[in-house]
Amino acid sequence: MDCPGSLCPGYKVLQGMDHINAERAQQHWYLKSSVLKHLHRYQQSLLVIEEYDKLDCPTRAVLRQLITASISTNVSMDKSIIILESNLGQSQLHKMLIQAGDRKQVRAEDAHSSLRNLVYTIWSQGNCESHVDIIRMLGAIDFFLPYFPLEASNLQDLFAKRLHNQAEQLQGSDAANLTWSPAVVEFLLSKVDFGDCKVGEPGCYPVEGGRPVSTIMTRYVTRALKQWRIKQEQQRQQQRQQSKAKNPGWQGSIQRRKDTLKRKLSSSLQDIQLQVDRHNRALVIV
Repeated sequence: MDCPGSLCPGYKVLQGMDHINAERAQQHWYLKSSVLKHLHRYQQSLLVIEEYDKLDCPTRAVLRQLITASISTNVSMDKSIIILESNLGQSQLHKMLIQAGDRKQVRAEDAHSSLRNLVYTIWSQGNCESHVDIIRMLGAIDFFLPYFPLEASNLQDLFAKRLHNQAEQLQGSDAANLTWSPAVVEFLLSKVDFGDCKVGEPGCYPVEGGRPVSTIMTRYVTRALKQWRIKQEQQRQQQRQQSKAKNPGWQGSIQRRKDTLKRKLSSSLQDIQLQVDRHNRALVIV
């Protein structure tokens, strides 16, 4: 299920809330009105506020008032979930992982306490809220959920999932059954930047998380598929030229031949395999 979308209307994401001074007051009114309207319509909603720590003070004040219910509204948030997304605490979580050796060994309570203390310190230095407002806001947050850095195994799963999605699309668009070996996933993983550490070592994490996955898939998998499609089209052109030479009336039966080809394609799938070309350091389809 893709959210937000028609299948999950209660899901709302707030992002990109940087405004120029001339429009700030109007945008703050629109922001408050939009959130209240959404919560009134969907009393069991999921509201995601991205990069909360990067918001300017007035925008944060509007959202803080809504979350702590310090303004008079006719909207109940008792059955709604509000997520404040932030990139704060990455270094703290990284240290906790190194000390524990594995993310499963990190106690959720310890991560919660560490992140809560960090947020308190940063908010206190930001001069956006008074001490009372900071304490009230922290008290309104039920849990600080840590998002630990991705590991090599997580990226392997992401690449495998993207390959499966690509295979499903090929079955419909090109009538082809795409397969690959584990070596293909390892090849894709080798293109991810893990810094100076060795993949698989404790404390070795991708520098940019899962962000490079799409770029790497486009650079190697999409390129291999494009080259395969070009070869397929060249072969079809050769077959058409050969048929035209053998049958002078070929032009009059183009549509009939197309219909026949479509029936053949729909009844059987062409088996193709994605392989690693070590010599050219690329992926090829055979």
